[in-house]
Amino acid sequence: MDQSHKPDFDPHALRVLEYARVIDHLAEYASTELGRERCLSVQPTVMHAFIREWQQETAEARRLIDDHGRFPFGGIHDIRRALQSAHIGQLLLPLQLLEIGNTIVGCNRLKAWIQAKGEKAPLLAERADGIVDSPMVTGAIDGSIGRAGDILDSASPALAAVRSRKRMLLKRIDEKLSAILSSSVTRPMLMDTQVVERDGRRCLNVKVEHKRVLQGIVHGLSATGQTAFIEPMAVVEANNELREAEAVEQREIDKVLQRLTELVKKREAELESGIQIAGGLDLACAKGEYAIHLGACEPMLNHKGRIHIRQGRHPLLDPEKCVPVSVKLGDAAQALLITGPNTGGKTVTLKTLGLFTLMAQSGLQVPCQSGSELAMFDQVFADIGDEQSIAQNLSTFSGHVANIVRILKVCGRRALVLLDELGSGTDPAEGAALAKSILSELLAHNARIVATTHYGELKEFAYSRDGVENAAVEFDVETLKPTYRLLQGVPGSSNAFHIARRLGMPNRVVDAAVASLGSAGADAAEVMLRLEAAKKAAEDEHREAERLRKELADLRAKHAKRLEDLERLRAEAKERASEEARLLIRQKTEKMDNIISELRRMGKEGRKTQSARKKMKETSEELVGQIGHEKEPPPVDEADIPTALAKGDTVRVTSLGGASGVVVENTSGAEAIVQVGVMRVTVPMTGLRIVGVSAAKQKPKAKPSLADEVAAMPPIPSRNKGKERPVHDAISKPVNPRPEKDKKQPRAGGLAPRSGNQLSSVMIEKASSFSHELMLIGMRVDAALPRLDKWLDDAVLAGLDGGRVVHGKGTGALKRAVWEQLSGDTRVVAYQLSHPDEGGAGVTVIRFA
Repeated sequence: MDQSHKPDFDPHALRVLEYARVIDHLAEYASTELGRERCLSVQPTVMHAFIREWQQETAEARRLIDDHGRFPFGGIHDIRRALQSAHIGQLLLPLQLLEIGNTIVGCNRLKAWIQAKGEKAPLLAERADGIVDSPMVTGAIDGSIGRAGDILDSASPALAAVRSRKRMLLKRIDEKLSAILSSSVTRPMLMDTQVVERDGRRCLNVKVEHKRVLQGIVHGLSATGQTAFIEPMAVVEANNELREAEAVEQREIDKVLQRLTELVKKREAELESGIQIAGGLDLACAKGEYAIHLGACEPMLNHKGRIHIRQGRHPLLDPEKCVPVSVKLGDAAQALLITGPNTGGKTVTLKTLGLFTLMAQSGLQVPCQSGSELAMFDQVFADIGDEQSIAQNLSTFSGHVANIVRILKVCGRRALVLLDELGSGTDPAEGAALAKSILSELLAHNARIVATTHYGELKEFAYSRDGVENAAVEFDVETLKPTYRLLQGVPGSSNAFHIARRLGMPNRVVDAAVASLGSAGADAAEVMLRLEAAKKAAEDEHREAERLRKELADLRAKHAKRLEDLERLRAEAKERASEEARLLIRQKTEKMDNIISELRRMGKEGRKTQSARKKMKETSEELVGQIGHEKEPPPVDEADIPTALAKGDTVRVTSLGGASGVVVENTSGAEAIVQVGVMRVTVPMTGLRIVGVSAAKQKPKAKPSLADEVAAMPPIPSRNKGKERPVHDAISKPVNPRPEKDKKQPRAGGLAPRSGNQLSSVMIEKASSFSHELMLIGMRVDAALPRLDKWLDDAVLAGLDGGRVVHGKGTGALKRAVWEQLSGDTRVVAYQLSHPDEGGAGVTVIRFA
């Protein structure tokens, strides 16, 4: 966005506020000549949309500089004059064309750099997108002009041919001259053996007394007259041919330059647009760098006339010596009257406020603390400094009045007016009365006013008039030096009597002055001193509170960082422990696989089988005991311990890490039976939490569950080998009868684990992911039987009472193979075909040992 336009603000205000000096400092950060011109032409505007857009440009540029360094403006030149020459048909010089080519490349490099960071600077990326590449122009220039600005032989075939002829002619001339130089006849005639060029022709340095002996053309004498520059006749014809070749070469060079100039002329519009965009980006970069130099921040902007500057520093003062000032205006007070001693910082405060407004409305950030707020004004007026003019026969007072008259004539309802030493330069009583009238008139225009004064009457005016607030610049009466701090809410005092005493004025003189002031005036002065002291104490307490708040915020941030580091270390420790646990699990799983292999080899050997199973159980318990690391259980809903549960209620089992399950039977006792995955466990009521609302949901009994089918299998004491059984027969193999107390009755809705309520972690993990149904449909017998064997291992390890094998009906071959393997498997107690509603002859239901 071009920021050069007709000034919207009062030129007098821009001058006395020294806005031009700020812009001069800004221009120092430009990287290109066009960018510098754009900086020097920056003017504040009243257009709110432009202000916010310019502020966004500055913020994005500063963000890119902070994160990635300066913008890459290398190679970009100011080619506007060259483009103008091409526009009027003037032949461009090689160096001009070289600058155009470099500028095109530089602009495209700048575009790519910004667009690669488009997420951080969307507005600047949109600006850069307007740069158009011109590969035809750069390609033609690169192929025709060398880096030093010389025209290359590759510029045209004709140029290459004529230069080849030139080289041949030069070689011929050099050979002939070398022969003359080496001749014993001509050598004594020569001053030296150098070949010189005169008027574009190659000559020898001949002694003047022999100039008529050596045949040739004399092209002049040396300054001493001792040497004649003679072109020997032997090379005259070759030199003539060389001059002709040089003329042809120049014509070909002109043709090349003409072709390149026409190419540039065709692309004039896009090249002009590209450098203008590059200049705008240079301006944005300069604003970002200037903001970094000032330690500035982007102010919040409003159109309600509200100003709140936090620790603002005048941008033209030394930041090491400048005392920050805080100002509030526009909320409770429409006008601010600042009183206090001379050189106390009153005028600096006025200029800081005015410059901040102009800078913000120019898209510049301002040197203050973040959170500062500035209003966008339509007018800014300033009456600051000595306005006397000898040429116009105006005194200081007259100069001020003339300026204020002009301000009153044009002041609108959205104006900022800054008045220094209002009413000074004339009789104090009349000046104070005039000042109050001027303030009243400006207040009627709804202007925002900041004025400085020494008049006590104006201090009283601030107390009696709504919308006007007193302020004072602080003065240290002990050191007799101003502190340059602004105290709002209290009027300043002159401290004349105190200063006079400190400087050695006789007490009788000061006492007489106090007496002549009168008791009322002395009392008022005393009250003002007390108010100022109270305000100073309040400001000190506020600063101390702010310091403590910042310290607390820093401590909280450090504490949060330490907690984050501790959490990271804890997570890393957990990860290391988990890795150790996984390694331990792999080791123990291999050991358990060996035990299972031993079980397979033992077949029906009952005692050895029991011994192997005991080893497997011990290994499982050892694995759980050695892991030494438990995952944090998921959060369990905070709910009361249930006293009664209905079948179908969803609960969380706290002892299983908050795993979800469904209540199998209505209960109001101390325990409940819960289906967790494919496991059924009996859990104390104290270890359960209800999910949702408990209700007795009686579902109509439909087809039997797997547990019902397994429980309904009739035990058959023996099997008859070789005989075909009916498809609904149940087969049972002889097993060691269990004591009555060890028998479990499977309950509807699931399969009870064979190990009672004492489940190992391995069993829980296996059961939670294991399917109680094996699908073999479509498989060949030789592929299905190994899968059946592995599934039986996993089912036993998961602690299931039974399961289903889906083999389909088909020819019956797969079913017969499955039954044949089951008949000799020690892990299986009984098996039968499923209920007709659950697959019938296509599914075999198994009960495990």
